[in-house]
Amino acid sequence: MMRLTTVMLAVLMLAGCGRVGPPRPPGPPEAVTFPRAYPAPPPMPVEGETIRR
Repeated sequence: MMRLTTVMLAVLMLAGCGRVGPPRPPGPPEAVTFPRAYPAPPPMPVEGETIRR
């Protein structure tokens, strides 16, 4: 009887440890900013041009 109670208690404790489905960031989808792509690097200069910054 004690073993059954211990097993049932362990199962009930582990049952609430996770969420079903893939992880999703909190908030509405239009407000989520992560993950986002990094900006593209500047284009390579054409032969004969100088870099102006």
